[in-house]
Amino acid sequence: MAVGAGCSSGDDDTAQQSTTASTAAQTTASAQTTAAAQQNVIGDAKAKQIALDRVSGAKESDLTKFHLETDDGRQVYEGEIRYNDKEYDFEIDAVSGDVVNWEEDSIYDD
Repeated sequence: MAVGAGCSSGDDDTAQQSTTASTAAQTTASAQTTAAAQQNVIGDAKAKQIALDRVSGAKESDLTKFHLETDDGRQVYEGEIRYNDKEYDFEIDAVSGDVVNWEEDSIYDD
């Protein structure tokens, strides 16, 4: 018996269900990996302290910018400290706490 137009033999449906289940599993795995990575971050307070420890005398009120973001697949805390006529821009690895970028300029530089 021939399968008519618009009818399905069932093989296509099975393949589509398998693909949908596989995609759902990949999405769930990706979400779990992201959640696990976020649980392993050092936290805002520790990242701020790492940056402030590099600027003698600076306090949390001297932090003018601070946020967590993903940069090239790596989570980093980015921020800026303004203290004693200097501006410090930094990036801190959100998992290891390593300072991966540190720049110091006069606030009078354009």
